[in-house]
Amino acid sequence: MSFTKDEQNTDGKKKSQQAQAILRIDSINKDAFSYRLTDPHKTIKVANEALFLSKKINYLDGEGEACRVIGIGNYYLSDYQEALNNYLKAIASFEQNNNYKGVGKVYNNIGNLYLLNDYDKALEYYNKSLALAEKYSPEAVAGIYLNIGIIKTKKKDYNAALEKFEISLKTFREENNEELIIQCLQDFGEAYNGLKQYQKAEAVLNEALVKAKARNFNYTIGSIELSLANVYLRQDKFEAAKEALENGYKYTQTSKNHDLQNDFNYAFFQLEYKKKNYFAALNYLKKNNSQDSAYYRQAFSRRISLASDLFNQLENRRKNERIIAHQKYVSVFLTAAAIVAVLLAAVVFLMIINIKRTRDSNKELTRLNLEVSAQKENLDQINHRQEDIIKERTKDLTEKNKTLSEYSLHLSHHVRGPIATLKGIIYLQENELIDREECIELIRKCVFNIDEEIISMNKNLNNNPNLNPDEI
Repeated sequence: MSFTKDEQNTDGKKKSQQAQAILRIDSINKDAFSYRLTDPHKTIKVANEALFLSKKINYLDGEGEACRVIGIGNYYLSDYQEALNNYLKAIASFEQNNNYKGVGKVYNNIGNLYLLNDYDKALEYYNKSLALAEKYSPEAVAGIYLNIGIIKTKKKDYNAALEKFEISLKTFREENNEELIIQCLQDFGEAYNGLKQYQKAEAVLNEALVKAKARNFNYTIGSIELSLANVYLRQDKFEAAKEALENGYKYTQTSKNHDLQNDFNYAFFQLEYKKKNYFAALNYLKKNNSQDSAYYRQAFSRRISLASDLFNQLENRRKNERIIAHQKYVSVFLTAAAIVAVLLAAVVFLMIINIKRTRDSNKELTRLNLEVSAQKENLDQINHRQEDIIKERTKDLTEKNKTLSEYSLHLSHHVRGPIATLKGIIYLQENELIDREECIELIRKCVFNIDEEIISMNKNLNNNPNLNPDEI
C-alpha cells in the first residue's frame, strides 16, 4: 500500500505531536513530584493535570506515574486511604503496559504507608520493590535500602540499619542527590540516637537541617527538628529540645501533615512531663485527644487492611488472568508441539524409507562393482592373451623378415647369375655369334637354373622341403 506525500507528512506530524505530548506529561509529573516536600497540595494539583493529559492520548505510563505522584501528595497530607487508592490505580496502569519498573516504585510507596503501623508488611513491600528494582531499575536500589534501614531502626536493630544507610548514602553522594542525602542523614541521626551516640546524632541531624532549609523542604525541616528534639530529650537538654520543637512545629503547620503535628504535640507532652510541668503536659495531651495518634493509626490500620484485601483481590484477579493466558499459551504450545511431533514422525518415516532405498542402492552398486571387477579381470586376461599372441606373431614376422632378407641376398647372388648368362646369350644371338640350337639349349639351362632357385627359395620360406614344384 502506498501513501501520498501529504498523508506521510500528516502521519509524521501526528507522531511528532504524540512524542511532544509524552515529553510534556513526563515533565509535569516530575515537577509535581518535586513539590511534595514543600507543597503537597500543589503536587496533587499538578499531577492531576498530567493525569488528564495522559488519558487524553492514552499514555498508560503517564497515567500510572500521575496516580503514583498524587498518592505521594496524599501521603504527605496524611490522607493515607486516598494515597493507597491512587497507588492501586498506578499499579493497574503500569501492569497494563508491562512497566515493572513503575510497579516496583509503587510497591516502595505502599511500603512507606505500612511503615506507619505494620513493619513486617512494610518490609514485605520493600522486598517486592527491591526484587523489581534489581531487575528493571538498579538506580532505585539505594532508596529501597534506605527504607529497609528505617525498618531496622524501628525494630531497634540499629547496627543493621546503619549498614543499609551507609550503602544508600554512598550512592546518593555519587549521584549528587541532595534530597535523598538529607533524608539519609536524618535516618543516620535516628539510628545514632537509638545507640545513644548523641554527639553523632546531633552532628548528622544538624547537617541535614542546614541542607533542608537551603531547599525549603518544609515537611523535612519539621521532621528533622522533631528528631533533634528527641535526641535532646533523651539527654535532658530541655531548652534545646524546646527550641527545636518550637522551630519545627511552624513547618508542620505549613506542610499540614496531621500525623507530624500529633507527633510534635506528643513530644511537647514528653518535654513538659520531664520538666514536671504536669498541667502543661496535660494540655498537650488534650490537643491530641480529638485525634490521638495511636487511635488514628489503629483506625487507619483497619482501613488499610480493607484496602489491602481489595488490593489482594485485584492481584488475585490479575493472577487468574495470567493463569488463563498461560493456559492458552500452554494449549497453543501443546498444539504446536503435537504438530512438530507429527512432522518429526513424518521426517523419521521418510528417513527410514530413504535409508532403506540407500541400502538397496548400495547393494546394487556393490553387485555392479563386482560385475565390473569380473569383466575387468576378463579383459585383463584377454589383454594378456593378446599380448602373448602379438609377441608370438611379432617373433614370427621377425624371423620371416630375417629369412626374406637372407633369400633376398641369396637371390641377388644365385638368380642374378643365370639372368646375367641370359643377357650374354641374347647379346651373342643379336650379334650372330652363336647358332640358334646352341642358344636355345643355353637359354633352357638358364631357365631351369632360375626355376630351381625359385623352388628352393619357396621351400625354405615355407619351411616345407617336400613342396611339389607344380603347386608353386
